Amino acid sequence: MPIENTNAHFFYRQLFIRPAPVTKSQHDLTGLTAIVTGSNTGLGYHASRQILSLGLSRLILAVRDTTKGETAKASFISSLNSAPNKNPFEPQIEVWELDMTSYESILNFSNRVRDTSGLRIDYAILNAGVVRTDFQQRDGNEITMLTNWLGTALLTATLRPVLQAQYDDARRSSAAQKAVSDVSPPVLTIVGSDVAAIATFREKDLASKQNTSVLKQLNEKKNFEWIDRYNTSKLLLLMFFQEFCDRVDKAGGNEVIVNLMTPGFCYGSDLHRSLEGMMGKFFMSVKRLIGRSTPVGARTLVHAAVVAGKESHGKYLMDERVAPFADYVETEKGKAMTKQLWGELEEEFSKVVDLKQLVSQKQ
Repeated sequence: MPIENTNAHFFYRQLFIRPAPVTKSQHDLTGLTAIVTGSNTGLGYHASRQILSLGLSRLILAVRDTTKGETAKASFISSLNSAPNKNPFEPQIEVWELDMTSYESILNFSNRVRDTSGLRIDYAILNAGVVRTDFQQRDGNEITMLTNWLGTALLTATLRPVLQAQYDDARRSSAAQKAVSDVSPPVLTIVGSDVAAIATFREKDLASKQNTSVLKQLNEKKNFEWIDRYNTSKLLLLMFFQEFCDRVDKAGGNEVIVNLMTPGFCYGSDLHRSLEGMMGKFFMSVKRLIGRSTPVGARTLVHAAVVAGKESHGKYLMDERVAPFADYVETEKGKAMTKQLWGELEEEFSKVVDLKQLVSQKQ
């Protein structure tokens, strides 16, 4: 087992490693555009705030509740106006609706990115996630899995060809003007979690014994256990990420940098907002004891998007450096399960898109 996947290293990181901030002197984002999902609170809010401080010219806040998104937007504008080194050009901040539990909303969002005239996305940070302590479903799918795995997978798959097409258009425009091209490849950063490495994922065994799909077992209320459900959602997201990058690269023509990262265990976010009573108080106390502050954790999101570069494509980032994947996914059983789950995603998404076509789509 790599040391990065041990409990001892987790506690060491949490207590003694402090990710460095990205500064404008290092990376000036003037003229560039970003999307951050789940950006009205927690890590997404602070990542948005930090990326704006780098001189970003346009930011799309992708949120489920647009009223809360507008509140976040007002907060960002107020902070920028009061900053000691105020940018003379106020960034364009927009609030777009995105409900990660709705395939329709996800497709509408990706289509809006595609169809908005003059828009080119340089950075897309897919941060939105949820922890549910109770079993809830939408359209037959359990909410934790729907948000953290299925919804994020669908958004990744539908956004990537859009970002690639925008990048191709920008390079053609630069070539037509006979200008020196300074167009950099777009980056699509997915927020994962350390807990993927400790998921028990017992639904895979239930599916094997009962000769059903894994998704069917995940949607059975009797199989729901909230802590491992969140852990498993992040493991399945990791498995999707690996297979997605592998298939996209084999198809050829992709220049979008797609990476997966973990911010570490952070306090100050709304991720565990559904926890109540003594359990909630205990969990929040533990987070405060060993967790990073949300602004510090958000530095890793900004680093993955802005700094990590081409070398991070298809890689997992921890504390602003490449780290090993969870042990299970590197085993023969894990690799076989990754293929099986991809097939289940193809079937699930066939209701709305052709996943095979999206993976091979160059623009």
